[in-house]
Order: sequence, then structure tokens, then C-alpha cells
Amino acid sequence: MKNDKFPMVSICMPVYNEQEDLKNISLPSIFKQDYPKNKIEVLIIDDYSTDKTVEVAKSFGCKILKNGAKDNETGRNIGYKKAKGELFMCLDADMAFTTKDFLRKMVKPFIEDKRIAGNFICFKPNPKQPALTRCISYDPFQRDPIYKIVSIGPEKIIKEKKDGWFLCYCTKKTIPPQGCMLYRKALVKGYSQTHVQLTDNEIPAYIVEKGNHYFAFVPSTGVEHWIFKSLKEIWFKRARNIQIYSRIADKRTFKWFRLKKDWPKAALWVLYTNSFIFPIISSIYKALKYKDVALLSEPILNLVSTYSIIYSTVSSGKMFKILQ
Repeated sequence: MKNDKFPMVSICMPVYNEQEDLKNISLPSIFKQDYPKNKIEVLIIDDYSTDKTVEVAKSFGCKILKNGAKDNETGRNIGYKKAKGELFMCLDADMAFTTKDFLRKMVKPFIEDKRIAGNFICFKPNPKQPALTRCISYDPFQRDPIYKIVSIGPEKIIKEKKDGWFLCYCTKKTIPPQGCMLYRKALVKGYSQTHVQLTDNEIPAYIVEKGNHYFAFVPSTGVEHWIFKSLKEIWFKRARNIQIYSRIADKRTFKWFRLKKDWPKAALWVLYTNSFIFPIISSIYKALKYKDVALLSEPILNLVSTYSIIYSTVSSGKMFKILQ
């Protein structure tokens, strides 16, 4: 295919003191892509880093923007408004494309089917990742077990197998918890204009709300996300997610949890997590299935993640809004 047939892809990364991850994880995987170089735009939205983050980004040829809000979601919207690509996606500095043809495979559905509004990213485990990260990376949407019981995976929205990808159909009741996606930038213009923050899980919900129901899923490629290195980091990141969610919980289109519908699942989950024996049996089964001992850490991950979410929800002072 001729280069002029490929759409430009803008990749936005909000960062703060991410020199090592940019240098060793995300940027090398982007700039090694087998995709026309003049059709890749990388925007680094720097929150006034004090290390060599900016120098590293410039050495790769990235465009540097500034964000003084100390907030990733605000940085994403800054990047969105400056992006020139027809297709747009957000990455974290600790994410890497798993294959050199990632962009080609992800762009293919948009070229072949003009109805496609977005393409959900499939997360992949890497043997070099910390055990706690690999533990959740076998799930294609990198969900903790607690999130899996109140959300849907790609298997619930796949409608048809295509050549190298799956056609998915989403409704307001079947929106997956996956904001990490490649999507048509123009479809989110209204959201960007009316919100300060570009909140990832809200994007597919907003797209569907505007009448766009067709998405894609490409399991043959994906992203490695080096999300957890310690139990402390699990606690911190899950607490931060609750803080982000609670800011506009009552106005959100995408709801992780609905009290009337999901409270029985949540109650059973707490009992399950604290039983110890059932999580241990489950982790042994998964470790044997995937041949990875990292999955034996799932019981402790469940406990830390669950109680971080409970504590953060209660202490946020917005418990009622979050649970609606």
C-alpha cells in the first residue's frame, strides 16, 4: 500500500520524570514501527519534569508540549487539541507496542471499514515484567479480577471475524472498560471542547452515545504495560483511579459499578477474597494454565487492590456518587 493511503496517527503521552521509561520502553517501540515515519506524530506533554525526560523525548524527535496541571487527563486533552492525526491514541510512558507491525495492524480495520470508530488495544504479558504486572496482563484488557466481575471483555462484543481482526459492536449496555484504544480523532472533538480532561474510559462511552457502535479488536498484536512493580504501587494506583473517577462520578457516561445491579457481585467478591483458599486454588489453576508462576501472586494482589478501592471510595467523601 502506498504511503499516502495510510492515515496519520497521533500518539499522546503525558509525562512527569519518565526519562527511563521513555528511553527504554515506550519510544523505542514506537519509532521501530513498520509504518510510514511521516505518518506518525508523537506528542509528549511534559508536566515540568525535573529529570531528563524532555531531552530524551527530543532525541527521538517527539513534539514537546507543556502541562502544569499535574494531571494526566488534562495532559491528554492538551495533546488531543494539538494533534494533527486522523487517528489518535494515548499511551503511558511505561507502555510498549509488542510488535513492529502494531500500527499497521491497528490501522487496517479503519481502512477496510469506514464504520469503525475505534480499535481496542489488547494487553500482553512479557516474561520480563514483574510478577504483579504479569498477573493481570493475561487479561486482554489488563483487568484485576475484581474489575473483571463488574465489566465485560472483548468476547462479549465480538460479532464477526475479519481478515486479521474482529468486528465489534457496542451499545450503551455493552461498553468494555478499555479507554486505551486507537480512534478516529474527529469523533471526540465535542468531548474535548466541553471537558478539561480527556478521561480514557469515557471515550468509548462518548463515541457510542453519539451513535457510533462499530469497533475493532486485534488480538495478534498489543501493548505491554509495566504497570505494577510493588504492592505499594498497586495501592497507590488503585486509589488514584478512584480519585479520578470520583471527580465526575455522577456525570460519567461509563460506570464501572452500579450499586443496584452490582452490589451482590461486590459482596461475594469480598467474601471470596477473604476466604484465601478459593483465591489460592484459582491462582494455582491459572499458573498451570498459562505456565507462569507469577499468577500465584493473584491472592495478595486481590486483597491489596480490593481494600485500596474500598478505603479510597469511603474516604473520598463521594461514596454515594461513585456507587451510582
